[in-house]
Amino acid sequence: MTKSKERYTIRQLGFASLAATVIFIISMLICTFLNAGQLEIELPEGSRAEYFRPENGIVEVHSVPEDERRMIVKAKGRGKEFINYQPPGIGAVPGDFEYVRVLPGGIIFNVLNGEFSGYRSLTLIVQMYMLIITLLLTLSFIFRCDAELFSYTTLLFGGTALFLICLILYMLIGSTGEFTMMRIYSMLKNAGGIFVYLLMPIMVVFAVSLTVSNISLIKREGRSFANLLGFILSGLIIAGYIAALVLSNIMNMGSEQQVRMYDTFRSVYFTTFAYFEAMLLSSCACGVIAAKGKPSYDKTHIIILGCAIANDGTPLPLLKGRIDRAIAFAKEQKARSGRAIKFVPSGGKGSDEVISEAESMKNYLLKQGIDEDCVILENKSTTTQENMRFSLEKITADCDKPNIVFSTSGYHVLRSGIISRNEGLDADGIGSKVKWYFFPNAFVREFVGLLASKWRQHLFWVVFFILLFVVVNIIMPM
Repeated sequence: MTKSKERYTIRQLGFASLAATVIFIISMLICTFLNAGQLEIELPEGSRAEYFRPENGIVEVHSVPEDERRMIVKAKGRGKEFINYQPPGIGAVPGDFEYVRVLPGGIIFNVLNGEFSGYRSLTLIVQMYMLIITLLLTLSFIFRCDAELFSYTTLLFGGTALFLICLILYMLIGSTGEFTMMRIYSMLKNAGGIFVYLLMPIMVVFAVSLTVSNISLIKREGRSFANLLGFILSGLIIAGYIAALVLSNIMNMGSEQQVRMYDTFRSVYFTTFAYFEAMLLSSCACGVIAAKGKPSYDKTHIIILGCAIANDGTPLPLLKGRIDRAIAFAKEQKARSGRAIKFVPSGGKGSDEVISEAESMKNYLLKQGIDEDCVILENKSTTTQENMRFSLEKITADCDKPNIVFSTSGYHVLRSGIISRNEGLDADGIGSKVKWYFFPNAFVREFVGLLASKWRQHLFWVVFFILLFVVVNIIMPM
């Protein structure tokens, strides 16, 4: 399937997700209003429906002959209504009651457990919607990994799909009993915690593995702040789980307002933790896919992203790997399609470098037998953003309809691709191999860079979670 067809499929999946959401909302409204005026209540063990009596006559109650614990409440007016338990004779339990509100339109809301007219049908609709939207998001992520890999939206789709899959697993096999409105409320308030705890074994293994690779990195490369980032992320993951366990085991016995405030704080913490955890895992998945990417053999130019060079002006192993990967791709393309490609070594001169990174790469290319006419030098850039921007200027001056690929280290392909997209390049990426102990810590740096570059989007979601759970914990039953 071509990228244009895949992008068309992605748009169709987007329309399907929107349609599913609209149908879900309409179905909820229809289900609620069709069942308005009546509510079925499942009574506690030992209670019998025939002995409940409305206090103010706003509703009337009926028992179900075949099940004495099922009570049908029908609306006669609007307002609040206590339905008291009044069993005859000895054995009455003082204080037993049901508490309902009759809302506009005759919708009956059970204040004690959050159930309302039509809730039984609605729980099924919620389950179906979750299954459908999870499937659509997962398919969108899969297609995006091929056609739109270098996109923040793809990372977000991947994290969201993973989050919903965990909730589906919990919904299907992680809990027992009937799927009620209270379970829906509980899942909404505790969704972040469900995700965090389900992935705890994976994240602990991830943190330990990252620590091991970081130890090997420091032994071979020496200590520096950049080489400690793996330790820092591992520490944050472990500290996050310790805080999660502490929050989960605190019993708040204060007033209702205090309990709701604590629940809000806990929900915000878990969901924010889950958000960054999901983004990390999605980024790892996309990073591995990007590093192993195999672009089509129809390119006109290949940008080689620069990095540090040796004191004598020759490429260090990391940069040499990028150049060799570019040369290998050029040879593969020539052999498979017969098309030649031009090299664009990109990188300026650092204050401690004898020549520019681009000149160092050009010298290496010429020694490998590359014709000088096939090399376009870009020697002004100092960042990846400038690599892409200045290289594009050189390429468009050389070719009217360029088809571009860039070569960098495997861990750097994903972020470089996102940057290239932001700079107006519709470029593919290829990655050179790096030593096993270097890749994890280097990818952590890339992930931190992704977070920093999209800080506004991350801030938006954190603020959204805070507002969402303030509302949820204020209006939902305890």
